[in-house]
Order: sequence, then structure tokens, then C-alpha cells
Amino acid sequence: MSTSTLKKNFFATFKEVIWPIEKGEMRLFLPMALMMLCVLFNFAALRSLKDGLVVPEIGAEAISFLKLWLVLPSSVIFTIVYAKLSNIFSFERVFYIVISIFLCIFLLFAYLLYPNQASYHPDIALIHKLALDYPNLKWFIQIAGKWSYALMYIFSELWSVVIINLMFWQFANHIFNTAQAKRFYPILGMVGNFGLILAGNVLMTFSDVAEVLDYMTPEYKMQCQRMLQPIILSIVFAGIAAMILFKIINSIILKEEGFRDKFHRVTEDSKTKLSLIESIRLIMNSSYICHIVVLVLCYGLVINLLEGPWKAKLRECYPNTIEYVNFMGQFNIYMGIASITFMIIGSNILRKLSWITAALFTPAMIFITGTIFFTFIIFAKEITIWNITVNPVFAAVIVGAIQNILSKSTKYSLFDSTKEMAYIPLSIELRTKGKATAEVIGLKFGKSLGAFVQSGIFIILPMASFNSISFYLMIIFMVFIVIWVQSVINLNKEYLAVCNNSV
Repeated sequence: MSTSTLKKNFFATFKEVIWPIEKGEMRLFLPMALMMLCVLFNFAALRSLKDGLVVPEIGAEAISFLKLWLVLPSSVIFTIVYAKLSNIFSFERVFYIVISIFLCIFLLFAYLLYPNQASYHPDIALIHKLALDYPNLKWFIQIAGKWSYALMYIFSELWSVVIINLMFWQFANHIFNTAQAKRFYPILGMVGNFGLILAGNVLMTFSDVAEVLDYMTPEYKMQCQRMLQPIILSIVFAGIAAMILFKIINSIILKEEGFRDKFHRVTEDSKTKLSLIESIRLIMNSSYICHIVVLVLCYGLVINLLEGPWKAKLRECYPNTIEYVNFMGQFNIYMGIASITFMIIGSNILRKLSWITAALFTPAMIFITGTIFFTFIIFAKEITIWNITVNPVFAAVIVGAIQNILSKSTKYSLFDSTKEMAYIPLSIELRTKGKATAEVIGLKFGKSLGAFVQSGIFIILPMASFNSISFYLMIIFMVFIVIWVQSVINLNKEYLAVCNNSV
């Protein structure tokens, strides 16, 4: 075989493994990838900010109460509003409306609520006294004492399910068919995850600047404000960029010859026609959507069970907002690198193996890494490495960070792609409103179910901590991994049947 032939074979193999996008498709792929980068940048930055505000200032235990009593009802309300908007406006207008609302809330918090929180929040001494007088309700009281932080937490939590899982992926599902999705989705995720690395650098840069300004502005709240405001401006800029890219893709690129027949654009026909009651009836009668809801619910629940103990350890290591956000900046960089690596692996798994094989990778990874993490938390004091006793708190933070990175990298590369592929063969009503139910309510209900278990324990036993309940959380974690796997098997049967009928 000649050298030129070997080179051609090498580059052909490299392209198939790393970059299965055709040259003529790059004009569509690049703005789609940049759009995903923007929404993932915001996701990573908001995830770090919301935790950086709540965990050091209120406590990791408060997250369970926020997810159950505030985030879940907000998810239900949003799903109802979204269903109404989908009947009134085209998907394109709904996209602009929803992102604009989110960006306005973030600006409101950074430039009005946070700088003037002393005027809006109840007196700290009063909150402390009420928490002592009513220990069973102390976490509700402490959240009420920082209600603007809770507002920021709610909208930051909703960004991932509403803008990424619902809006972005629904747009992608409308454009691509199943065969195209197998090539495009993992690579979109690979490029988009550079947003996590970018967010990590932005968080570290502005948190470092805030620490340097300690000498100029010794007041801690002012330091946090100096860090918070430029990060929020970056988030707003990325959100506006995502809307502009959406407009370019849908109104210009997808109208061009060569794309018009191969891909689909969102039009006025993307408005749905069923009423809210009819939509609920349609979704409840669809076992297919119910299986997807169970997948999303199980993911949300097991991740919530894992993140609570980890964030409690994080607070012990990084007790203030600036230090916490700085650590999360580093965490996002490693998360981005791992996610990109897993996207390359996941792309080939998705194209060369069956749907069910790809779909089972995520619960398998979370089960292995989660079991190791819980074991480490429960037996931390007894664990030594090479006969050297390690700092149990710092070691738990590192083990938890590795668990989080590996689990979520697998989730981003394979769980998201297989789940989105499952929507493609469905009708527009099920793709739109069924997806809204599965993504917004399913994920948040899953996290809230985990939060219900944790918050229930903290209400009944006010002195309980994540350290003392980790064994029980591990048992619940394992039960729901089994339910998740069974749901994947059930969905696979229906997915294959639907795909065969649509051929």
C-alpha cells in the first residue's frame, strides 16, 4: 500500500472518529456549536454562582429545601406558562421571550438586589433568634432571611432545564433527523463544552480580582459585588449572543439552498394546537414519555443525593463566597476538559453501538463513582493512602469533585444525546409539551424527591448533618439506579418500535 493511500486512510479514520461533520455542513454546524457554547457557558457560571451564594452564606443543607419548596413549584409554573406560550407564539418567539426574562432577572439581582440587600433582607439577629426558637424550621427561616439569594438560585437552576434541555435541544431536534443527530449531537456537545472551560477562567479571573481588591475595599460584601457584577454581564452577553445565533441559523442559514431540503427550520407551524388539559391527557397516555420522565427523574434524584454531602464538605474547605467561586472556576475547567474527552468517546459509542448500550453508560458510571464517593464519606476516618492518614474533609472534596466530573461528563456526552434522539420520531405535540414535562418537571421533581428525603430528615432531626445520614442516602441512591436501568430497557423497546414504524 502506498504512502499516499495510508495517509488518506489515516485521515478518513481520524475524521470518522473525531469529526464526522461534512465540509458542506460546517456553515450550519459552527453557529449551532457556538450557540451551545454560549448556553453552556451560562450554565457553568450560574451553577457556581448560585452555590457560591447559598452554600457559604446559608449552608449546604438549605439546597434540599430550595429544590423541594421553591425550584419544583417554579418548574411546574413554568411548564404551564410554556404550554400557554407555545399555543400563542411560534417557538422562535418563545425562545426570545424566555431567555430575555432570565437575563433581566440576573441583571436585577446583580445590580439592584445584591448591592442593597440590607434594605430588603430581614435583620440577621432576628433570623438567628427565630432559628433558635424554632429549630425544626430553621432552614426555612434562614432561606427567608436571604430571599434574594433564593430567587437567584431558582432561576439559575431553571437555566439548565429550560434553556439547554428544553429550548436548545428542542430546536436541534426540529432541525436534525435521527441519522444526522448521531453525527451532530456528540460533536455539538464537544465544542459546546469549551463553554465550561471559558466559564471556569472567567470565574477564577474575577474572584482573583475580588481578593486583590481586599486591600482597597475591606468590606466583604463589596468584594463579592465586584466579583458578581462582571460575571453577570458576561452571562448576559452570552445570552444575547445565543439569541442572535438562533436568528442567523433559523432565518438565514436554513433558508439557503442546500440546507432547505436537508434540514428543517422552525416556522409558524411550530405553534402547538392542543389545550393544556388535552396536552396533559396526551402526555399521561404516552408510556414512551413516561419512560423518559423516569430516566430524567432518576438522574436528578441520584445527582441530588450525591451533591448534598459533597457541597457540605466544600463549605468546610471554602467557607466564603469568593473562595467557593474560585474553586468552582477550577472545577469547571477540569469538567470542560473531561466533557470534551468524553464527547469524542461518546460520539463513537453512539454511532457504532446500539442506542441502549449508549444509554446505559451514564447510570453505570454514576453507580460506580457514586458508590466510591459514599464509601469514602462514610468511612473517611478509617481510610489511609499508602499508610498516610489524609485530611478527610479535603480528600472528600477531591473524591467528590472527581465523581462529579466523571458522572456529568458521561451525562453530557451520552445521556443527553440518547435522550434527545428518543424525542425525534415523536409528533410535534409530544416533542414540545412532552419534552417540557420530561425536562422541566421530570428533572426538577427528581432532584426535589431527593431533596424531600434530605429535608424531611433535617426537619425531624434538626441536629442531623450530611455526615450522619450518608449511609441512608447511599441505599436510596442504589435503589434508584436499578429503577433507571429498568426504564432504559423499557424505553429502548418502544424507541425501536417507533423508529421501525417511521421508516
